[in-house]
Amino acid sequence: MAHDAGSLTQAVEDLKVLTNSALSGGTAEKYETLEQHVNRLDSALREIEQAQLKGDVEQAIRALSSGHSLSPEQQDAVRAIIVGDAESYLKMENNCKEWQAELKRLQGEMERLARSPNANAVQELRGVVKDAVRLLPSIRSYAEEKDRLNRFNAAFANLDDGNRELLVTLLREKLSSTTR
Repeated sequence: MAHDAGSLTQAVEDLKVLTNSALSGGTAEKYETLEQHVNRLDSALREIEQAQLKGDVEQAIRALSSGHSLSPEQQDAVRAIIVGDAESYLKMENNCKEWQAELKRLQGEMERLARSPNANAVQELRGVVKDAVRLLPSIRSYAEEKDRLNRFNAAFANLDDGNRELLVTLLREKLSSTTR
């Protein structure tokens, strides 16, 4: 995928068409196609971000390696390339409280159904458990991103020699990888 504003606009327009198709048809195949396109867009955006931040990140690597302080621009670039996606996700995600409430509701349903283990209750319980199985990865993912951001903030606030080395290694990996 090319990395200019026009190609991004086109990619988002393509996703709009695929989203509408999936929402109107609802087949697993349509959602799988949509998911593949969203994943490709995510990869392209990661590459664009790496290219945009490369200069400031390389300066930050040199500063960190030589024990110097980072400029505000370098700090912003380091933060963006390492946890910018997590920060953006946590800002925009507005369903976590609902997910947690739904999990609590499902737990209550599990308790109720488990008290009368007849064939119908067991079948319903399986459906409730399946709903919980599909809900939990969203909650876990949110918690992982929050933990990741907190760990970064703690390490970034205390740039001792060990954290500097770790940060330099991570930054180099980020710049050289198309998947991180």
